[in-house]
Amino acid sequence: MGGNTKTLKHFLRIFEEDIHFGAVMADTLERDGFELTHVRPAAPRSWLLRAKPPQHIQEGFGLAPELLFIAVQGEVQSRDLQRAADEVVRSDLRLDGNLVIVTDDGHTHDDGRPLKDRLDRMPGRDQRLAWVWGEDRSWPPLSEVLRQQLPTYDVFEERDPVRGYQLMGRDAEVMELRTRVTRGDAVGVFGLRKCGKTSLVRAVTDWLDPASGIKAPGAEKMASQACVIWFDAQGLDAAEADVDDVADELLAALRRRMRAAGRADVPPAPQGIAGLKSAAQAIVDEGMRLCFVIDEYDFLFEREGSLGPVPGISRLLGLVRALSQQHQGAVSLVLIGRDPEHLSVPHLDGVPNPLLAGLTPMWLGPIRPPHDTEMLRKLGRRVGLAVGPETAALARAWTGGHPLLHRQFGSALREEVRLHAPGVLLKEPTDPHRERAVERFLGRQAVLDVDREIIALLSKRYPAAYALLLDLIESHDPGAAVKRSGGSQSSGVRVLRNFGLFDEATLALPKHLSWYVRTLLPTQARVAV
Repeated sequence: MGGNTKTLKHFLRIFEEDIHFGAVMADTLERDGFELTHVRPAAPRSWLLRAKPPQHIQEGFGLAPELLFIAVQGEVQSRDLQRAADEVVRSDLRLDGNLVIVTDDGHTHDDGRPLKDRLDRMPGRDQRLAWVWGEDRSWPPLSEVLRQQLPTYDVFEERDPVRGYQLMGRDAEVMELRTRVTRGDAVGVFGLRKCGKTSLVRAVTDWLDPASGIKAPGAEKMASQACVIWFDAQGLDAAEADVDDVADELLAALRRRMRAAGRADVPPAPQGIAGLKSAAQAIVDEGMRLCFVIDEYDFLFEREGSLGPVPGISRLLGLVRALSQQHQGAVSLVLIGRDPEHLSVPHLDGVPNPLLAGLTPMWLGPIRPPHDTEMLRKLGRRVGLAVGPETAALARAWTGGHPLLHRQFGSALREEVRLHAPGVLLKEPTDPHRERAVERFLGRQAVLDVDREIIALLSKRYPAAYALLLDLIESHDPGAAVKRSGGSQSSGVRVLRNFGLFDEATLALPKHLSWYVRTLLPTQARVAV
């Protein structure tokens, strides 16, 4: 809509007529150098606007190419924020999913609650920047509001899957996965928890099928290159489930996707594996590509009480495999999980494993240089920090480039800088604070949780890799430790390499892991290996 100048002007005129402060808001944005690109009504007296910030504002704060605005006559509601989240997907992910600028006239109501207080009470973890106009209809320049409010929000603390512009340093992986999915492959995206697997796959499926990423109806006019059925197995009551229950969950995901796309021909009520087969066949018969995504697939194989795989799971995998073979290039499967061990067994449910040798593994490791530094610097600019080269090098050494840990280091750095340089920060140098930030980083629960998960995984599932890990930490000669493990092609090296825990160029482990083992892992646990 916004790409057509006449259409943009038409909707801008309606906006200024519908929202009594709309004209003044638009004029203020223009005077401050912001260029409106899209204007559309989201609901009665609720509008969504997008605007390009001036170059110095975008670069100075590490912002996305466009900013999203909600303008409401009356009081903004949670549903307005949900519409804004959907708009991020509609925008071809040019918008920043962590930031929305909100304005309404709620401050004129009797309760007198400030807009910022009301926004803080609404669900969600993104930053809602309150742009408040005065009783005399005067507006503070948005550039000044950004300078005051952006540094107050810890953008490093994002732990949920990120979308679009916030996915950094993964361009090559996105392109590889996109190619494989459009080719109709079965792909497994594997790696440690919180290493960005879900974010990576979302980047591909949002591009393939925007309707799959929108929670509410409204994607009717968005072009989809596929129909994506996304299912998170972690939410399944796996103890009592069988394959028909899994199929019903996939059918429910398909119905949500169809409703978001404005399709009236949604599949009927749950029908198990037979109903899923029928619905899938109907989609490919109409000439549309189909993509199944199962997140946290491990939960289908690791049920409570050592119950083993969900009964009949081979039928589901066999169905997808058969559809893929019957409709070359039209049906793909993406499994997201910790590792491919469950899919490497020759038999499932007493029959040949349908995916044996038919699944392409993609290991997602750390963010590599220079992308790790770019991420720190971009997010740092958002909170008023000038991340220096010594800080970036120290962060890399301690986190190994693990996305969550890298963000945690940035958050600890922000906390340390704000303690010693209180007030609104503008390009505060970080190098003088970098060493003190390490202690804050190591004291964070998220860091300890990642380390515990790594140690538990290796000690339980990969004893050779665990033994090598401990040997590398205790040894003064890492090269000799590698030789003792069987060399660079040994199973221990391979596992550590796949999980992104071992840098073969430097023969080094991330310092956070070495610190954890030496400091917190009981000596007897190390000796027992």
